Amino acid sequence: MGRGNFLFSLTNLLTIQRWNNRPAILRFSEADNAYNTFFLSFVFRAMSGKSLEPVLRWRLSRELPKILLSDISLQLKERIERFSPHVWNDVTKKAINELSTIADKELIDLLIDESPKYEQIDKLADLYVSYLEAYENGKVFDYSQPIEELNEKISHLSSNFNAGDVDKYWSVAQYVWVALLNLTSMVRWNRTHRNIRSTVSGHSFIVLVISYIIAKLVQYDDIEEIITRSTLHDLPEAFTGDVITPTKKKTGELEELVSVVEQEMVTEWINGNENVKILAHYIPHCIDPFIGDGGRIVRTADYFAALLECGVEIYSGNRLDIFRSNFFSFKKLIKEMSPIDVSDWIDEVEAMAFLYQ
Repeated sequence: MGRGNFLFSLTNLLTIQRWNNRPAILRFSEADNAYNTFFLSFVFRAMSGKSLEPVLRWRLSRELPKILLSDISLQLKERIERFSPHVWNDVTKKAINELSTIADKELIDLLIDESPKYEQIDKLADLYVSYLEAYENGKVFDYSQPIEELNEKISHLSSNFNAGDVDKYWSVAQYVWVALLNLTSMVRWNRTHRNIRSTVSGHSFIVLVISYIIAKLVQYDDIEEIITRSTLHDLPEAFTGDVITPTKKKTGELEELVSVVEQEMVTEWINGNENVKILAHYIPHCIDPFIGDGGRIVRTADYFAALLECGVEIYSGNRLDIFRSNFFSFKKLIKEMSPIDVSDWIDEVEAMAFLYQ
């Protein structure tokens, strides 16, 4: 087992459905939630000038064990912790140790801290996104219990902030949620039958993880840049929709015009909330996420995430030629683009994808 197998297993987060013991008008995968929560932390940290890597490692330390554990409902987890506080920590630690049987320990140590550092604003972002997920589905179905429990948690955590800051953070969360909901609602490869559904949000989280791995392995000198570019690389789609690459490239004029419109719409969104205006600094990372050495890393991760999506479709028995042909197209592009040799990773993914063919 190796790094390619680990990345293939990472796609489990696309299939783990949150709130799966309740009816829903919109299903959120664990990958969706991970991206949306990290994005809100990203905005909160931009507002306060804090670095991104600590919260990314905290997010990874929470999410990656779920590759093996699946999702545990909030109510069940809280009651387990009430009866025996140490049990859930022990379960998580064992899951992290088991991850080393999928990939090498060096890679797992690269991604996960046993005691990751985070700020109270990161926990607040985590609770806000869970609350907003429940609120969306609570418009139709009975989510009164989780909404009440999350409200209590938010109220308790909010006591650590002054009232003005809490109002500001909640206003930002509500504003950002509209864009995140768009990304979570957009299914990739939307012209094509899928067995394994992936959204723009879920894809973006996979890209974020792979970008971070590659950047750490090549010892890239600006990890914050990589995290920012990978977090924002598909944000314009929240406003433009998913304009597929073949359509963009019908003419050079169309591709250029789409880029102009993306910049205009992202700028309008950023200017729509006083506290979000801090993101104006990152507009180039949204519009041109793949330029320079840092962009090369993010582009490699973007291609690799797409290759994984093709791989899981093939593995699941999807016989459409588009996934086979694109798998090998992305394989070629990754080998040409990647700043490190990832041939072994691709070979492992390919072996898994075509296991039952």
